[in-house]
Amino acid sequence: MAEVFDKEKNRNILQRLLEKKPEIKMNTPYMYHHLVEALLLVGEKKKAVDFLKQYWGGMIKDGADTFWELYNPADKTYSPYGNPLINSYCHAWSCTPTYLIRKFGL
Repeated sequence: MAEVFDKEKNRNILQRLLEKKPEIKMNTPYMYHHLVEALLLVGEKKKAVDFLKQYWGGMIKDGADTFWELYNPADKTYSPYGNPLINSYCHAWSCTPTYLIRKFGL
């Protein structure tokens, strides 16, 4: 996202990162925000929209009527606080779709 390299090199780096299967998965909309925006900045609009639909759409499919602070599709009870009841179920940083839809004309 810092655009240190040209668009094509940034796209290649991002693609290699997406092909890896890291042990630690992203569990927050905050991290997915940066991933989706990085994809848009390197011209990967379809992949970006797919992540929006998969991640935030997954929340909606799981009953969300607001966007949650934390969401792990593979572990619906995930909480770094020790109990999912403590998680925020209406969190500002989860509003990425509304921001990116407007900013990038999605």
